[in-house]
Amino acid sequence: MERALVLVGAGPIGVASARAALDDGVVATVAAVVDPDDGARRRAGETLGAAGVPHLEELKLVGDQAVAIVAFSSRAGVTALAVCHLLRSGFHVVTTCEELADPPENVREDLIATARRAGKVAIATGANPGFVMDRLPLLLAGGSRNVRRVAVVRRVDTSTRREPLVRKTGYGLSPEAFAAGVEAGGLGHVGLDVSAHLVADGMGWKLVDEREVVEPVLGEGGKVAGLHQTFDGATDDGRSLHYDLTMAWGLERPEDRVIIDGSPHLAVAVEDGYPGDEGTVARVVRGLAIAPKLAPGFYRPSDLPVWG
Repeated sequence: MERALVLVGAGPIGVASARAALDDGVVATVAAVVDPDDGARRRAGETLGAAGVPHLEELKLVGDQAVAIVAFSSRAGVTALAVCHLLRSGFHVVTTCEELADPPENVREDLIATARRAGKVAIATGANPGFVMDRLPLLLAGGSRNVRRVAVVRRVDTSTRREPLVRKTGYGLSPEAFAAGVEAGGLGHVGLDVSAHLVADGMGWKLVDEREVVEPVLGEGGKVAGLHQTFDGATDDGRSLHYDLTMAWGLERPEDRVIIDGSPHLAVAVEDGYPGDEGTVARVVRGLAIAPKLAPGFYRPSDLPVWG
């Protein structure tokens, strides 16, 4: 039976992922685009040849093999509600929600139970979290003994990225407005601590000390060009994680680097950096392809098979 796709969230990542799924033959058609924004819904629908639906409650199942992309929020609470609704409605679901890559335990348990009752699969995935700062470090750490420290450095030139991400870095703001945005929770990368927790969990480490800092990267005229965000965590026996993320407009020498302090010592770099937007699309399409092959349940990025 031909597989149909529903897109929930008409933003650039969701639309690009749906288009790629069509192009790769992972789905045969995009049946609907769900988004409360009339203009965004119409534009996405025209691009994908899909009907527009304002709200999930108005969506109808479109075949036994139907799959859905949920890409409208970084926050676990509101996204989990949409994912559970789709699971109960008969969809396999792939979401790019950063917080759902390692959600609170009660949210995770609810997603697992809902998916199993429905006989369906939900996957949280993406580039970051989802690959470059968690799955890749875990894979590399598996090639070393007695690992004492994992460090991940990511440098992103946001002039090559989509507008919503650029806004999250505070580009063009004054330092004072940047600080206020961070305090209000509107600026900064949602998911740096998520990636670190996925690695700690995969390593069997219990972090007893954690610290996350978000600072502005200043550009011309003292305006904010982007952000520098770090996360540090340590166990009670001295093992540690260090995450260092810089996302700024026109940033020189973009790169991703993973350092594993163990036996042997490993240092692996992705020259020019892993392209986050294109990478997220790749991860979503891969999730759509494998979801019907997995046992019913909810899968974080680190729960997926290596080729998954």
